[in-house]
Amino acid sequence: MSSSKNLEFEKTSFLSKSNSAFIEQMYLKFINKDKDLPESWQNYFEGMSEDLSMIAKEINGPSWNIKKKIDIDEVEKRIEEDEKKLSNEGNIAKVNSKDLVKSNINSIRAVALIRAYRQRGHLLAKLDPLGMMETEYLDELHPEHYGFKKENYDEKIYLDGVINKEHSSIKEILNFLNKTYCGPIGYEYMHISNPTERKWLRDRIEQDENSLQFTKNGKEAILMKLIQAEGFEKFLHKKYVGTKRFGLDGGEGLIPALEQIIKIGGQAKVKEVKIGMSHRGRLNVLANVLQKSYKRIFNEFAGDIQTSGEEGAGDVKYHLGASSNREFDGNSVHVSLTDNPSHLEAVNPVVLGQTRAKQFFHKDKERNKVIPILIHGDAAFAGQGVVTECFAMSGLPGHNTGGTIHIIVNNQIGFTTSPRFARSSPYPSDVAKMVDAPILHVNGDDPEAVVYATRIATEFRLKFNRDVVVDLICYRRFGHNEGDEPSFTQPLMYKKIRSHPTPVEMYGKKLVNENTLSESELSKFKTDFKNLLDDQYKNAKDYKPKIEWYEGTWSRYKPEKGKDKRGVSGYDQQKLLEISEKINATPEKLKLHKTIVKILDARKASVSNGKGIDWSTAEALAFGSLLEEGYPVRLVGQDSGRGTFSQRHSVLRNQEDNSRYIPLNNISKNQMRYEIVDSFLSELAVLGFEYGYSLVEPNTLTIWEAQFGDFANGAQVVIDQFIASGERKWTRASGLVMLLPHGYEGQGPEHSSARLERFLQLCANDNLQVLNCTTPANYYHALRRQMHREFRKPLIIMTPKSLLRNKHCVSNIEDFGKDNFFHRILWDHALDEENGFIKLKESSKIKKVILCSGKVYFDLLEAREKLKKDDVVLYRIEQLYPFPVKSLVREIKKYAKNANFYWCQEEPKNMGAWFSVRDYIQWTLETINANNTGISYIGRSPDASPATGYAKRHLAQQQEIIKKVFE
Repeated sequence: MSSSKNLEFEKTSFLSKSNSAFIEQMYLKFINKDKDLPESWQNYFEGMSEDLSMIAKEINGPSWNIKKKIDIDEVEKRIEEDEKKLSNEGNIAKVNSKDLVKSNINSIRAVALIRAYRQRGHLLAKLDPLGMMETEYLDELHPEHYGFKKENYDEKIYLDGVINKEHSSIKEILNFLNKTYCGPIGYEYMHISNPTERKWLRDRIEQDENSLQFTKNGKEAILMKLIQAEGFEKFLHKKYVGTKRFGLDGGEGLIPALEQIIKIGGQAKVKEVKIGMSHRGRLNVLANVLQKSYKRIFNEFAGDIQTSGEEGAGDVKYHLGASSNREFDGNSVHVSLTDNPSHLEAVNPVVLGQTRAKQFFHKDKERNKVIPILIHGDAAFAGQGVVTECFAMSGLPGHNTGGTIHIIVNNQIGFTTSPRFARSSPYPSDVAKMVDAPILHVNGDDPEAVVYATRIATEFRLKFNRDVVVDLICYRRFGHNEGDEPSFTQPLMYKKIRSHPTPVEMYGKKLVNENTLSESELSKFKTDFKNLLDDQYKNAKDYKPKIEWYEGTWSRYKPEKGKDKRGVSGYDQQKLLEISEKINATPEKLKLHKTIVKILDARKASVSNGKGIDWSTAEALAFGSLLEEGYPVRLVGQDSGRGTFSQRHSVLRNQEDNSRYIPLNNISKNQMRYEIVDSFLSELAVLGFEYGYSLVEPNTLTIWEAQFGDFANGAQVVIDQFIASGERKWTRASGLVMLLPHGYEGQGPEHSSARLERFLQLCANDNLQVLNCTTPANYYHALRRQMHREFRKPLIIMTPKSLLRNKHCVSNIEDFGKDNFFHRILWDHALDEENGFIKLKESSKIKKVILCSGKVYFDLLEAREKLKKDDVVLYRIEQLYPFPVKSLVREIKKYAKNANFYWCQEEPKNMGAWFSVRDYIQWTLETINANNTGISYIGRSPDASPATGYAKRHLAQQQEIIKKVFE
């Protein structure tokens, strides 16, 4: 609670106590200007209209449409008017000023009661289908708490339009409040700070007299979706006994709820709906919302191959995604469900990233053409930190999707864990209050209430472009999976569930009782659907899944072409010079920091001179050339605009007014857009978001940058379960680039290693590209090759820190030209005679061939110069996976007879690339018939920590590595 809200509460809290008689006495003394009135009360009543703003605003209306203002002048004016009125009517009796004061205080108290129901009426709402949710007596929701006696419940009280009444009695007020706020829907919206949103919700809730009144067609539509949802689960339960399906049994109301969102979306001209959910109810959503063929689902239960061809490993059926076009009232909406792993909420940011990319594709600046729906479990929503991270990003410019509709399938249990052990808040949805999201709790056994709540949520999302939550309170009829026995841990809950009627039974009976349909019609609906499933089941074994190569924007990227090649990545040198001129020049009115002016001048000079082009300049040339060729670039990371090491300066700041200028967006009129985002302090959600973006936008160079490489640790779930395995599991390719600063510079364990070994351990089936580039030009080619390939693979790049400014880590302009390309292996500087390094002996006299990767090469290079060792040659493996064995054969074959071969790395032996590369190198040595076929290791000893935190120890270890190389 903010300090301002605390202050308001302090000023008005006494009004809801049993202080009515005392307040009346004080107010009467104030009206009569009694000198005995304490000064504190005098001051209070004089400023009453301001101090009682929380209550007075409810009577007066919003500030922009004040109807009447209740203050002292108004009281006196009413006394005069009433006296005059009574006098004119011939009634000589005078109005008792005390009665009028009492009337006004009753008005204030009545509004306080109404406000209490708006705030906490949900605590008395009938939300739990099982009736196990405990509700406590709440003083503030009882009229006596405000001084109203039962004998006065029929007296009229002036409300001036509150709850749409000019006058009303306490009895009438309570009836209205209980019906509105304590029925099958519990509303939480008074925490919202925006008065426009709060008023819209209040009016939407309180002024809709037809809230739970559906037409005959509407009711039948709801019933049919329930019959489909329940019938499908029962059919699976019977046909595939004990098979895991993570059924929706007990939460069938989710299906008509989703239908309602799509229907309203279609009416609002929504083009696409992106859905993310975990396994609970997923098969039902696939079948009955996305209209995936029942036949195909039954075929999958039989265990047939799900994926296109034998290349895919496939995944369990309740992880798979699908898409379809749904039509309501002539409006077509494309609905898609994203593939996801078992890690529950991890799919959330992926769906948001897909949504953002789709909005970019549809030029949806209002963010109302594509809307995301996230379906959660109650325990996961409260327990998984990525949920909070997604809320945190919901309003940020770089990650905003215009609001998400969240639906919590609240089974009131997490696997076997009861809510009191699963969260520290009353509801699982409470975390959503961090972004002022309205929350609608609804009884899952009342399908009309579920649909109505979803309708309000959808309308709110489309109007205000903000997150909204529907907490669908239901139950789980069986265990966590269908082979699980829930009574071991929840005997009382499952005793109730066993005797509890299903939603179809309850709603069908309701419709029959109200004569909406007959018993025979209800029976026919069920029978017809059962017959449909039987027919689909009979033909399931003959079903042949169609070959699902990529479609739409992915149609030109073929998986079968995903073999590692050198690639075409050069660019016209003259055009690079022109790009350099544009991105290193700024408008005169832009007052830059003097240091940045020097940096830009140096960059421009290096390109124009064609020598000494550093890492950041090469990166800018890669981005600029891709933008000119028609490829958008999106770079996201913590402090990426400037760069962690003050190296990039993609976003320039005017030192006088802090305005932004992005040179890469000012190259030419026809260029694509460069989007650079300083992300909030999250790894898991942001990396998931960018992965999702890359799934939708293969034509965009999508990059996530870690501030230091080890920051990727916080996003390991996304790396393991999406980036590394997504194509193999779901036939979904991604061209995401990850930039991970890596290198041992004495900065301690957390700022040295990007955990290269973990990425290499994940490599198989050509699923990833892992690079450790040592020249600006090679980095440039790697980025450009990524977009010019005929396929998309995630690209992991170990990026430098100290090498950003190393005098040897530079390239010449010809290295970037059309005749050049990415080098998977780079040779020794000394093998280029013009570099000025010592001249090495001829290949037959080389004693040691040192194979290495990354920054350690430059340490070895400088040490060799000092030692003048001319019989040791250094080779850099720039691409660690797919490992370039054929290129390595060509490079080292000439040393086969006399040299010994070593792998040198900075990382401890149990880390880095050693365990990955040694088998490849061993195979290479055998292929070239080397006399010394054993590859030896030089580097740090195995360690539990990536690096030491002591500078002297770090230097000693580095020197030891160098000593072993050259001894």
